[in-house]
Amino acid sequence: MKNNDVIKPFGKSLFVSFGTTGESHRSNIIRLDQGVSVFRSDNSLYYRYSNSSDACVLESFPNEALAITACSNVRSAMNRYASTQRLEGFGKGAVKWIGGPLVAGVFVLALNMAATRALNLPSPAASQSLNNQPIVMGSSSPRPSQAYIPSTALPQANGIQLPNQADPAELSKAVTAGIKAGKYSVQISSGTKGVLYVFSDPSCPHCRDLEPELDQLARDYTIHLFPVSVIGGESSTHRAAKMLCAKPEERAALWKKIVKGDDLETEECDEGSAAIKANDLVFRHMNFLGTPTIVNEAGEQTPLSLPNKASSIDQWMNQASQAK
Repeated sequence: MKNNDVIKPFGKSLFVSFGTTGESHRSNIIRLDQGVSVFRSDNSLYYRYSNSSDACVLESFPNEALAITACSNVRSAMNRYASTQRLEGFGKGAVKWIGGPLVAGVFVLALNMAATRALNLPSPAASQSLNNQPIVMGSSSPRPSQAYIPSTALPQANGIQLPNQADPAELSKAVTAGIKAGKYSVQISSGTKGVLYVFSDPSCPHCRDLEPELDQLARDYTIHLFPVSVIGGESSTHRAAKMLCAKPEERAALWKKIVKGDDLETEECDEGSAAIKANDLVFRHMNFLGTPTIVNEAGEQTPLSLPNKASSIDQWMNQASQAK
């Protein structure tokens, strides 16, 4: 049985989800730079910030043994974070996904790094990227998949502070550069009302649910889709890479196949594999919370409270257009 318990650091936060042993399977983001403590009471796990007297429920478990193990694993991750901070120097903040502002060439840089790793060539930048990979408890995989954080649950989560979103202007430049390169994306449609960029994983059930909504939006909007493998890992990588190896005009139909769970009979090429790895790297650099992530032409992401429905997205796009 696959272990879906995830304790994953990113920046100055810790993503925690006990998808296997927990009872609620809720997802939480704990800020590690605000004096947080984690403690257990009976079969439940809690966390509290030093500036608050209120404790937030992290997860409840079927028995005390599982709760004790979970508490130990979370505290171990927090201790590793504290040790890393001490090693990096007093007062120095945690290493961020990007050391400076995003630039239009971020896709090209990410591709070069991914290709270097694929060829097993030494690269300081690639090594640093690998050192920043998230940790999944109980897994020996050096590149675990990223868990989906339901957007509908985040606004109601007490005590959670989300990572800063990428600057819209720089994000817009990055996705535009990715489209112009012709290697990283799929053009789903061509419309006149505006442009939508979608980061989607073929193994993500929420991405599959979005497909009928994209079909409706495709009647009016130009939609470019960047396939990633942050949920499905190698399974998503192989299928999406095969799709990106195809001619640009053939990719939309192939995407429809792989998002349904089908594989492609074609061979996977090195360029397609490198493109998916580059998309994953950009996805993490942008601090996206999960898939699907939808971005407009100005680089603005849909609000967390916005349902992934065609009518809601269309209304959001119209409001953004009127605000210009």
